[in-house]
Amino acid sequence: MKKLLSVLMLAVMMMAFVGCGGSKGDSDAPVVGDWKLATVEAMGVSMTVDEFAALSGSDDVKMEMSIKADGKFSASLGDISGEGTWEYTEPTLTLSSDGESMTGEYKDGKLTLQMEEAGESYSMTFEK
Repeated sequence: MKKLLSVLMLAVMMMAFVGCGGSKGDSDAPVVGDWKLATVEAMGVSMTVDEFAALSGSDDVKMEMSIKADGKFSASLGDISGEGTWEYTEPTLTLSSDGESMTGEYKDGKLTLQMEEAGESYSMTFEK
């Protein structure tokens, strides 16, 4: 399970590393703002950030993301951080960084990012 969590963390951070320039965002988009990781779902198991931290052997798994009205985003996990660009077409958010992209859905005030790794689906839900 620790390997799975490591892969999940690596995939998240790959998306957070330095990105390319890009299109302008929309200052009225509901995704604009500061977000914090609330839950993680992996292999059909949903857990809170605290449960995820305990399972990964860490005291704190603090992941934050800031989506700015100018079409850029930044993300941090501990002392690792990066940035990229975003586009939003209701209800889909696309984050792009360094030629890679990740999609998510904005619904009911929450932002859920989806990813695939080694044939498994993972999701992370962020709240403002």
